[in-house]
Amino acid sequence: MTTDARIRRVLTNCSKGEAGRLTLPPDVRELDLDTLDDVVGWRDAKAPDRAVLLVPGADEPIAVMLRAASNAVGATAMCALCRTTHSAGGTTLFTAARRGGKGRNGNTVGTYVCADLGCRHHVRVEKATAALRPAPGLTVDERRAGLRERASAFVEEVTR
Repeated sequence: MTTDARIRRVLTNCSKGEAGRLTLPPDVRELDLDTLDDVVGWRDAKAPDRAVLLVPGADEPIAVMLRAASNAVGATAMCALCRTTHSAGGTTLFTAARRGGKGRNGNTVGTYVCADLGCRHHVRVEKATAALRPAPGLTVDERRAGLRERASAFVEEVTR
């Protein structure tokens, strides 16, 4: 099964039609899902308010479809997943419909995340910049592990 097909199959909170309409970026198509150990997020190039969060799982990765709020946070804010602090506009509220009947009835879960969903890159930043400040006092491996833990908890809340 191709990476595209596998990602569409592990999307847990959307219809097959919504999953089929999703645009996957080239770097995501090249992922080895069998060895995935990073949280991967992206915004759909054809529908920028639509995004995906792909999280490593015990047997198979799990993904949730997200919707971006129309406006980014206009002040300095921290991503709830990677704990990177961004300057104005770097963080956006993303919501995810819950899986199944709850989601069809409008029940959602939301959190503030890096506007570009680049958490996997942001946790690897060694030195803070004016626009991007990773959590201080932690190694890159500790930040990566924390990102996986928080992203998994978010996905679990969506799929509950």
